[in-house]
Amino acid sequence: MADPLVFRIRNQERLTGFPLPSAGRIPIRTSARALAGMQKEAIVEYGATGARWRMVCDEGPWLNGTDLAPFPLAFFAAGLAASCLSEFVAESGDRGITIESLSLQQDNFYSMEGSALQGTMTAGVMPVAMQFAARGDAEAAEFADIARVAAMDRSAAVRCLSDELPGEFALQINGRPVSTGGVPAEAVDLTDPAALFESIEPQSVMVPDEDLIRKLADSEPQPGTAGGAAGLQPNQKRTVHVRTHGRVRSDGMKVLTVQCIQPAGSVFEFLSDNSAAVGGQERAPSGLALFSCGLAFCFMTQISRYAQIAKQDLHACRVMQATGFQLVSGDDPAGECVRTLVCLDTGEAEEKTRLLARMGEQTCYLHAAYRSATDVRVSFEQRG
Repeated sequence: MADPLVFRIRNQERLTGFPLPSAGRIPIRTSARALAGMQKEAIVEYGATGARWRMVCDEGPWLNGTDLAPFPLAFFAAGLAASCLSEFVAESGDRGITIESLSLQQDNFYSMEGSALQGTMTAGVMPVAMQFAARGDAEAAEFADIARVAAMDRSAAVRCLSDELPGEFALQINGRPVSTGGVPAEAVDLTDPAALFESIEPQSVMVPDEDLIRKLADSEPQPGTAGGAAGLQPNQKRTVHVRTHGRVRSDGMKVLTVQCIQPAGSVFEFLSDNSAAVGGQERAPSGLALFSCGLAFCFMTQISRYAQIAKQDLHACRVMQATGFQLVSGDDPAGECVRTLVCLDTGEAEEKTRLLARMGEQTCYLHAAYRSATDVRVSFEQRG
């Protein structure tokens, strides 16, 4: 029987060189590799507890993907929504307010413009809209304030968007370290993750009779798109819209339903639980684990996409990525810049391969979200 789209890994040994968590800091390490086509596989280690999750992603028809697993932006969006829902619950608890129901609609928008072959194609990010809805023993004005505080003052994921956090990169070509030609990474504790994928085994089911990630509905065919993948065109000027509906179940689990609205994509559902480090049961990946995994997946998609457009000879792509967050639950959270080791196996010359890595970062929607200060707009709707 095929493995599920996400499972907790049985062998829980920490990665070599992984830093132990310090007070108020949560390190996360994502090791990912490209599979066939646009599919990718990742191991995400949550540093505060050592929990390790294996996840897979795919792309939709706009990138000639098989659409069997969620697209990278879905992981990021689900993680962002889960983080904010968790902080809404925590802030309400700190105020002694009981919540009867809680939901969130989140809209993320990205842009892609320019020419890949001329090196001008660049990803951008536009304001994020979050609308909370809740029912409980508080007035609408207080719930609206809780929504604002939860997102803007408590969520480390939101802080990664609102702050400017340019990434750092190290590069290996055919196993040999080379200069990136850009901002170097202090990557002495990042290593080629190739061997990590050979011995992982799933732990027993954490949530019986439930898939932690599942596909709910197929995408509807778009008029005028037959016979081509829009995302693989060498010249781009388009907007991507991802919508997430999130809610908190009575057992505390967050349920996130994510769909790409533009271009039209399939609907995927994620389950997320808080880390044991902040009082959760760790039955599913935390919001920050999903958030970090989406970042690695998106970067790898852009490397693969550019290689196809530029017709580069790319045999394999792997990354090890370090993300860090200060104080998941509490006041004044912070995100840290992303450090990434890129491992490319290729028959191309070094300069062309260096360009491939650079264009991957330049066209990555989520690295764009990190390196720019993004406006997050929070609103609240009272439920009857």
